[in-house]
Amino acid sequence: MRSYLAAFVIAAISAAILTPLVRRLALRFDVVTAAARRDVHDGRIPRLGGVAICLALFLPVVGILFVDSSVAERAFTNELTKVFGLCVGGLAMCCLGLVDDVRGVRALTKLFVQVLVASGAYLCGFRIEVILLPFVGELSMGIFALPVTVLWVVGIVNALNLIDGLDGLAAGVAFFAAVTNFVVAYINGSMMGALIMAALLGAVLGFLLYNFNPARIFMGDSGSYLLGYVLAVTALVGNSQKASTAISLLVPVVALGVPIFDTLFTMARRYLERRPLFSPDRGHVHHRLLDLGITHRRAVLILYGVSCLFTVAAIGIYLGRSWQVGIAMLVTSVIVVGLARFVGYFSILHLRKRQRARVRS
Repeated sequence: MRSYLAAFVIAAISAAILTPLVRRLALRFDVVTAAARRDVHDGRIPRLGGVAICLALFLPVVGILFVDSSVAERAFTNELTKVFGLCVGGLAMCCLGLVDDVRGVRALTKLFVQVLVASGAYLCGFRIEVILLPFVGELSMGIFALPVTVLWVVGIVNALNLIDGLDGLAAGVAFFAAVTNFVVAYINGSMMGALIMAALLGAVLGFLLYNFNPARIFMGDSGSYLLGYVLAVTALVGNSQKASTAISLLVPVVALGVPIFDTLFTMARRYLERRPLFSPDRGHVHHRLLDLGITHRRAVLILYGVSCLFTVAAIGIYLGRSWQVGIAMLVTSVIVVGLARFVGYFSILHLRKRQRARVRS
């Protein structure tokens, strides 16, 4: 536990020190986000915060390897391939986002690189081989393990990127999801997963000092891609048994309920509106909260609270017995439906239905 605490503290201090330095660097090279019509911020905000998160994440991990050889042997020696896939894949995702923040990258190019990195993670041992379906049991993926794993990683990466619309929102959501991953890895005895998550928690917390409303720096695509990838693959660490993989897949799905919920509802809404699925708009859950008259900071805190409830439900699913899992899933469903009604998603669907009926008449 001391190693995890040390990784958390070192990462938090590193992020708190590195973020202002990265901010100055971004301002010097004019890597900033100018306010646009669909944005909720004013002025020009630097957007290279993902670089500070990346450095703060891997710095304590590397430091502990050199300081405590026993931890290095227990955490990484037996999982060198996975360590390689997690570190190299995370750096690749961060670099992809960095290039997109600085110069811009075409959507198809970003998708191709993400699929390539996710495929590399699969080859390194991060695999979804079984899915647990309620009332059905375990469903083996077989030859579909690769596409399902790639879909999982790419989906989480882009879901976290889409939720990054308010100051501190994506970082806070990632923090709560990392808490779930840390608990699961710690109970499973996966020292590598727990150590990475402890460092991630510290890095995100240190970055939030400058990213919470009013934000002085954004994480940008470099940060959201990195966090999404690390959370996605770490959820599959330490699960050599198929049953464990099945259970752990349900846990991060619930833990990342806010970005997954927002992504699914956004795609459904755009489909019903006959608009491109990946076209930007102001229809995300955080935009809907602002449209209801809720202040920027309160909207973020509301989604923090929802993420916290999802985290508790996810841990309950992992630790509970069958009836406790059922209760946790029921609570999760109530949260999703309640959030959808609160932000008015159902009213949007009824409005579209009435509009189509008028057109037909």
